[in-house]
Amino acid sequence: MTTIESEIKNIIEEVICGKYIGKLKVIKEEIEGTEFWTLLLYLNLELSPMILAYAGNEEQFKNFIRKEMKDRKLHGIHFWKALQELPVLDDKMCDNYEQR
Repeated sequence: MTTIESEIKNIIEEVICGKYIGKLKVIKEEIEGTEFWTLLLYLNLELSPMILAYAGNEEQFKNFIRKEMKDRKLHGIHFWKALQELPVLDDKMCDNYEQR
């Protein structure tokens, strides 16, 4: 994770008052002397990130992200991940589980 990505993650965590565990990517482009910033937030879907774009310097971009997080009320969005752990199979298990 780059420095700007780490700073943006900290801003997100500050605004949502929680830990952001999703992926994010910041892209910086300079065209004719103007900096263009793009933030890709992979909230719950890897293939369709939320995209926030801004033209300006780095500090203005960080302030823009802070404002957008508040305006879009992203502090109210919650995602979680559940993993199923299968029991260790032994001879005492019922026949509903296939033996390996």
